[in-house]
Amino acid sequence: MGDSNFFSKLFESLFASNDPEAQKKRMLKSIARDLSKTKFHFYKASSHEVLPALGKFFYEIYKVIAPAQIMFQSTSLPAFKSATVDAMLSPKQRELLATITEEAITEMAKTKPIKEVAELVSENAHNFSLEFESGKRTQIDELFNRLNQFRNFCSYDFYFTLKKFDNTIRERNFDMMPHFNTINGTYIAEDLKNFISVAWALPFDNNWDDMFKLLKAIKGVEPITANVWKKVMTRLRAVKDQHVLELMVKHITEQPDYNETPKSESVSIVDAYVSQITKTAETTVKSIQDKQTHSKVDSLLSQIFGDTPVQPLKYYNETNSGQFERKSLGSYKFHEPLSYLKQFLLDYGKKDIRELSDILLVRGSWPNAMMAKPMSEAYHQLLSLSDKITEFDSRLAETVDYGLKFKTLMPRADRDKEARNIIQTALRDVNGMAAALIRTTSGNLIIYAKTLKMCIEDFAKAPHSDLITNWREIDHFAEDKLKDMCVNTYKKIYLIVTLLQNFPIPKEDEEIED
Repeated sequence: MGDSNFFSKLFESLFASNDPEAQKKRMLKSIARDLSKTKFHFYKASSHEVLPALGKFFYEIYKVIAPAQIMFQSTSLPAFKSATVDAMLSPKQRELLATITEEAITEMAKTKPIKEVAELVSENAHNFSLEFESGKRTQIDELFNRLNQFRNFCSYDFYFTLKKFDNTIRERNFDMMPHFNTINGTYIAEDLKNFISVAWALPFDNNWDDMFKLLKAIKGVEPITANVWKKVMTRLRAVKDQHVLELMVKHITEQPDYNETPKSESVSIVDAYVSQITKTAETTVKSIQDKQTHSKVDSLLSQIFGDTPVQPLKYYNETNSGQFERKSLGSYKFHEPLSYLKQFLLDYGKKDIRELSDILLVRGSWPNAMMAKPMSEAYHQLLSLSDKITEFDSRLAETVDYGLKFKTLMPRADRDKEARNIIQTALRDVNGMAAALIRTTSGNLIIYAKTLKMCIEDFAKAPHSDLITNWREIDHFAEDKLKDMCVNTYKKIYLIVTLLQNFPIPKEDEEIED
């Protein structure tokens, strides 16, 4: 009989071990026993109920971290990142940083050329970055990561969890002790998982003093005293070491294999900080540079064209450029300088320069004809360039050539990579043609102006001039104002060439960027 019972039990145990449900029940019973052995009476396994003691546990933590919650809600994470690095800067870094702030750069630009300012800012930003040696970077990152883990913990919604134990509780009101009720475990299982993910990510072995000093430096007050926080950590550590909350989740959800991964992340903040400092400094320099350029351009435009507004080209203009810029395809990069050149050629090329050239090149007596050749060739080039600019612009009309290509492909640019590539290639071609027209025109203006300058100097030598020998005779065709005519034309050419220098035009062999 005894042998029969023995083999019967052995048989049952062998088959039971292969039954997943039976296995699961045994594991859950084991979990319940483990919970009963802990000193924390948070859970009644027989009824799957969470007891008021857990509500009190959360409430005591909530009272401590509530001021920190408010602090974290009122300050963004990027602000904490910056403040962490700021707090760890060396005296030398603080000196360097003071030279590359927006205010410092603006003041510097009042007394120094912008090119010199840009070089100084670049050098100081580089030296500032070099001061972050590897050991210091590690120290800063560790401090911030500790702060961020503390922030994640404090950001846990204790109030939401506590309302499940006492729905009359008021947020961050600790005047009266709440009355915590026993609740069904399934009602709080997800809360426990969320709490585990942030609470167990805290570095329990670390010293928190430097982090609380940092918080005080940032906000002016300590949201939690270090001693009080140490008591919270001791309590948390005890719960963590006995796996109380994990065992509760396993039993409540009937998932013995449940394993929550703490929400632990390690980030490096120094590179982003330095990058932002450098970017802000560079943006400030560029902003000042742009303002100075715009001011210079406006002044030159006024001197060249007076109050007459410069007419944009019909197609290669800012408005049409916008369709490409909005889709990050590129732009009509040189529409401004090309429109200025077109206006100049219309206003001065076909009038003042033509009249002056007729007097100097046709009526002037040049003993050495080779001296007049560069000026003559440049002049004839300039006469045709206005029409060439118009021809170029016409190729962008919607019914022909590039304009038709853009009109056809632009509706597909958002979803068709090939269409985008074709548009960008075409834009590079168009901008390349615009740049070539600007280079050719400005080059011929410079050649013309060089000979014109020689003519002005030669005029002063009359009657002993040697470039043109009949100054007095041809002066008659300018109503005795030939010198003034030469000087004024030279000034206008000088002004338009100076204006173009404010718009960097790539050389013939340089690639044009999108």
